[in-house]
Amino acid sequence: MKDYMRPLTFEEHLNWILEEYRTRGSIYGIPKAMFFKPDAGSPMVSRLFGDKLHTPIGPAAGPHTQLVQNIVSAWLCGARYMELKTVQIMDELVIERPCIDMEDEGYNVEWSQELKLERSAAEYARAWVLVHLLPRLLGWDDITDGTIFNMSVGYNMEGILQPRMQQFMASMEDASEEISKCLKILKEYLPEMGDLEVPSRISAGCTLSTMHGCPPDEIEKIASYLINRGLHVFVKLNPTLLGAETVRSILNDSLGFKRLHIPDSAFEHDLKYPQAVEILRNLSDLARRKGVTFGVKLTNTLAMENWKGRMPGGEMYMSGRPLFPLAVNLFNKIRKDFPDLPVSFSAGVDQENVDRLFACGVKTVTIASEILKPGGYGRLASCVRSLERALRERGCSSLEEFAKDAPMALEDLARGSLADPKYRYVEVVPPKSPSPLGMFDCVEAPCSAACPVNQEVPMYARRIAKGDFDGALEAVLRRNPMPGVTGHVCPHGCQDRCTRNQIDEPVAIRALKRAAERYGNALLKAPEPNGVKVAVIGAGPSGIAAAAELAMMGFNVTVFEASDRPGGMMGLAPSFRLPKDALMKDLERVKALGVEFLFNHPVKGSPESLLGEFQGVYVATGFPVDSPLGIPGEDAEGVFGALKFLDRVSRGERPSVGERVLVIGGGNTAMDAARTAMRLGASVKVVYRRTKDQMPAEAEEIEAFLAEGGAILELASPEEIIVEGGVVKGLLCRRNRLGEPGPDGRPRPVATDETFRLDCDSVIAAIGQSQGNVIFDCSSLDLSDGKVKVRPSYLTSVPGVYAGGDLVRGPKTVIAACADGRSAARSMALALGVPVNGEVPQELLTEDEIEEMKLRRSVKVRSHREARREGRDFDLFELPLSREEAVEEARRCLSCDVVCDKCVDVCPNRANVSVRVVPSEALVPVFRCDGDRVAEAPARYVAIRQDRQIVHVEDLCNRCGNCETFCVHQDGKPYEAKPRLFLGQDGMVKEEDNAVAAGEGVIVWKDGGIRCTLERTFSGWCYEDPFIRVELTQAFRPVKVAAKSFFEGERSLELAFKMKVLLEGMEESGSYLLVNGDSAL
Repeated sequence: MKDYMRPLTFEEHLNWILEEYRTRGSIYGIPKAMFFKPDAGSPMVSRLFGDKLHTPIGPAAGPHTQLVQNIVSAWLCGARYMELKTVQIMDELVIERPCIDMEDEGYNVEWSQELKLERSAAEYARAWVLVHLLPRLLGWDDITDGTIFNMSVGYNMEGILQPRMQQFMASMEDASEEISKCLKILKEYLPEMGDLEVPSRISAGCTLSTMHGCPPDEIEKIASYLINRGLHVFVKLNPTLLGAETVRSILNDSLGFKRLHIPDSAFEHDLKYPQAVEILRNLSDLARRKGVTFGVKLTNTLAMENWKGRMPGGEMYMSGRPLFPLAVNLFNKIRKDFPDLPVSFSAGVDQENVDRLFACGVKTVTIASEILKPGGYGRLASCVRSLERALRERGCSSLEEFAKDAPMALEDLARGSLADPKYRYVEVVPPKSPSPLGMFDCVEAPCSAACPVNQEVPMYARRIAKGDFDGALEAVLRRNPMPGVTGHVCPHGCQDRCTRNQIDEPVAIRALKRAAERYGNALLKAPEPNGVKVAVIGAGPSGIAAAAELAMMGFNVTVFEASDRPGGMMGLAPSFRLPKDALMKDLERVKALGVEFLFNHPVKGSPESLLGEFQGVYVATGFPVDSPLGIPGEDAEGVFGALKFLDRVSRGERPSVGERVLVIGGGNTAMDAARTAMRLGASVKVVYRRTKDQMPAEAEEIEAFLAEGGAILELASPEEIIVEGGVVKGLLCRRNRLGEPGPDGRPRPVATDETFRLDCDSVIAAIGQSQGNVIFDCSSLDLSDGKVKVRPSYLTSVPGVYAGGDLVRGPKTVIAACADGRSAARSMALALGVPVNGEVPQELLTEDEIEEMKLRRSVKVRSHREARREGRDFDLFELPLSREEAVEEARRCLSCDVVCDKCVDVCPNRANVSVRVVPSEALVPVFRCDGDRVAEAPARYVAIRQDRQIVHVEDLCNRCGNCETFCVHQDGKPYEAKPRLFLGQDGMVKEEDNAVAAGEGVIVWKDGGIRCTLERTFSGWCYEDPFIRVELTQAFRPVKVAAKSFFEGERSLELAFKMKVLLEGMEESGSYLLVNGDSAL
């Protein structure tokens, strides 16, 4: 493990920029389409510190302004106000890792720069040269200025007066020596740029950053010194100026961040507001006399207890969206005392609020947390364009005109931020896949991984986006034969895993599936019959899915169903959630495959009794029986089991439930029963033994029930149904409290001594279900708690008999039942010697399409959601998207199945680079020692299937941990798992494992301390390690093998093959990653 970060030389940067732009049309991974070319006539153009400023937006002092490539990346995306990373005299700090956690609200344990002061000064000078070079390089010859670098210094007066800090500040005021070195190198590379003019003064302004708890007189002393030095100064203030009571009230109460604990110490030693007023007044007067600008930076991060434990230490610093209401309310408070004080704002800024901040009169905005999330630096471009669009839509010619009503706008924004859902706490479900992160082939759509049937969501979304609804439906049907049902009632766990959760809001995946089924036309496809007869018991979702999959593999399928209709639990679903024609259309598609459905046809005997006629049996009879309450009075008139109640209503009956109905339970069946009872004219209350947030029902179903006028009584368990004259009159309940967590992680309900009565006319019990099927009375199938025991293949204890769905899992979701049916069918096919249907090859996107996807990831786009009907009737509650709405919504999909690059986006240092390779497969040679010679062992199959691979540039990585946070693979650490590329030999020699360096035609890889080399030759390749030397053809077949030393076991050329694919990819699309000269390798 390395413990350093090696900034690149100016020559390395120049080569990288020129080569990447020449070969890929991008720079540091920023696509050309994202480059922001400022318009000299833009209303965003302003003046600051006496200089022109093209855009008043940029990266905050932090991870995005430490290295050259970071600053240049931000500049390409429209940032022109660069707040350079804070420097201090203590420049040999050991920063513990990881130091950044941006899963939702941001946290960090970073401090100041990680480089020596002299190195930081050189980085800033080199970046300064490059942002003056780039306009000419890109053909923007009319752009010559408009960028401001603002240095940031800390943390105390003693340190700032040290000679090395003084030298740093002097070099920011006159960097002519370093600039001259850069221009000399530039002239060698690009003689035509030899006349490039670069101002020697890098920075005329400074932001003062002080430690939490810095004494007031120290803050004023440092700021006064900087002003007297002739610098324009912003002083960074802490949100603690609002006071402990206000800060805690906003965070814990208004915004709902209950777990955040800000210790008293965070307030005790920080600057108090009255002290701040005096300091700001004194410094404003001094700045006025000295003829420089003085203002405040709002705000610093907020210190709090490290409650997450992901980063080291007991304290961490909060940023991001919950900091916005704190900062904007502090801004409002300060504005009332200092109406004209310039403000630079940095706290939870994004594309959606940046224009409102400028309407409030801020001078500049800097951003950090927002651009550490997927979309990365591209989110800066979105903020810049959002501001410019707002200015033009308002017809404003300047930022000053835009802010003409600033006091009122600020008052509204401060007040509104406390109630805006955008800043409130929401539980974050990271879009992670359970699969591990591999060295290659890591692209995986988390929505598909979260789906039990692995529905190819991005594929059908892409097709809808092109208006191809037929193709979209065909993509859905490949894995899911019930798009009508699942398009209406699937719990869509996929949406929790949608990458857009980390950008704005998830794609409406279920609504798109529904649109594909509604507007598309496609059929399930059956091959030639294979002559094998199989049986399915149960025509619910699991049975239908199994029957469809078996038929699509050529089986002759018969489905036995005891009921008079299909669908199982779906047949009971109320019509306001699932129209009957949706279920019947799904069924007709399966029937068209030749599947025979026998309704009113229960199996007479055990499931295994069918094996005489059929070669395989799949049992999916579900859990169709209501579980009893087990309390006195449940046999009275007016007590209903939820399933029987829903069944009667679905058949057109209207049971008499009276005016007051109590529904006992907290799952989706309880919600269906409750909402159905409301449509029969009753007032409905749900009685639940825990609290609402622990109910297993889908949140949207609970929300709909409450929106329709329902009520939930929490922490109540029924003890007796009160019956008078054989008729229900009420329910006796016992009050509960929450106890210790149970096996499922939810707190157990613990009974108290308190009881109470609820008056009612009917009680509907929805506390669970059982299988209650007589076919198991004479069966040899092993059961456990009323469920059938199966192996991972869904095979039961009886050979030839498989089982799945609720019968195996207990009551779960419709899509989980479908997944069981599909998987069991494939297991059955393999057991019967029938090949299963193969997977469809991955779709590949062009570079232009990928660029478009990456652009989408940096822009917040509000979702098209299904409209909801008013009123409480049995008509469909959620209305479908129109064709046009479906197309627009589908365009929000980011095609995570073919392009990920999240680790590329979120790395501020650009240490993760995507390389395009040619997907390849081969049988690679394997060798073993046979005495004193090398013998060839059986070859091994190896494949690289995806055309985008990630290379980790180790020189640039500081192990901040941000790519780990956003990697779609559980526990994925790209900085460890991906090929770790070194751009110089010095770093690689210290490494023992997964260390790579490459040059033209040669690649070196250290694997477990063994140095392996692959070099291109005239006739093919030559591989060499300490044990063998192998000459290979272009097709990677061995021509000549020589032993260098004895080795035990086998030596496979699997790694060598991967080295070949990676080298060819870097030569084609990442030549800037190749080391110049053989001596480096």
